[in-house]
Amino acid sequence: MSRQFTADGGIVLEEALGYWVTRTYMLSRAELYRRFKAHDVDLTPEQWMVLVRLWQEEGVTQSALADRTFRDLPTMSRILATMERAGLVTRRRDVADARARRVHLTERGRGLRRGLVGEARRMVDAMLKGIPEADIAVTRRTLQRVLANLEEAREP
Repeated sequence: MSRQFTADGGIVLEEALGYWVTRTYMLSRAELYRRFKAHDVDLTPEQWMVLVRLWQEEGVTQSALADRTFRDLPTMSRILATMERAGLVTRRRDVADARARRVHLTERGRGLRRGLVGEARRMVDAMLKGIPEADIAVTRRTLQRVLANLEEAREP
């Protein structure tokens, strides 16, 4: 990691882990959006993550969904409003807590699963082509450790 810093106080971006994580994220995000658009589905990667979480567990509260997708509440509310207008989800008052709203998939939201998961799988297959599974496992563990270190460093 020290190769990203030069002796004279400069930075070599191409040696920075964050640089490669960001570039990978940006390109994979754009590619996922492009692939969904090719299926006539106007779905952002953020909305995709919401769909995936709802396919795993439907009827969760907006706040739980925000936590599970790493979004703040106002951002989650905007994402869900867009998805509601697109006919993918509905939000209903929680019977136990009138302040909370639970998020449910519509038939359209449920129906996207088969085609979009297949498209996401094809993208991941293309993205990881030629990379041994052992290398992918090391990368995953390394990024998990980096994340844990960052979370640990920000606690008081």
